[in-house]
Amino acid sequence: MLGLLAEEPLHGYEVKNRFESMLGGTWEVNIGQIYTTLQRLERDGWVRPVGSRGDRGKLLYELSEIGRKQLADWLAQPDSGPQQLHEDIYVKLLLATRVANGGLPALLARQKRAYLQRLRDLNQLEERARRDGRNDLARLVRGALLHTEADLKWVDDLMEDVHGGKAR
Repeated sequence: MLGLLAEEPLHGYEVKNRFESMLGGTWEVNIGQIYTTLQRLERDGWVRPVGSRGDRGKLLYELSEIGRKQLADWLAQPDSGPQQLHEDIYVKLLLATRVANGGLPALLARQKRAYLQRLRDLNQLEERARRDGRNDLARLVRGALLHTEADLKWVDDLMEDVHGGKAR
């Protein structure tokens, strides 16, 4: 949100629309969350309103100097958080090995099909982004493609373990 407001003053619906457009429609944002976040950012001094409410009660917000510093600091930091192991698929696999009574191979086969479909969808999105001159979005989608390819390789390894009698 700070990054979008760094470009120019926006009102809540513009923030929502630009965020969703920036990500190629892959991430839908709740407008209530946008306004709640804008209020919190204003309270903390990171954004400030510009002028008075315009048409239909819309209020423009711009980044403050504190907000610009916070944005610069955030952009400069690498993402170094721990690998997330609380995705649904991890829990499903753990439970399937305990309670599925042989259902693990079927779960893995379904997951493989889902990853293959995700690869097809991401490839289409990457092609569309490049065609539209959205190299920024194409790079983002490329990262998602590589992650999905790794997930697919992981499922293939698990399937090999299961069929080789190694999984329990």
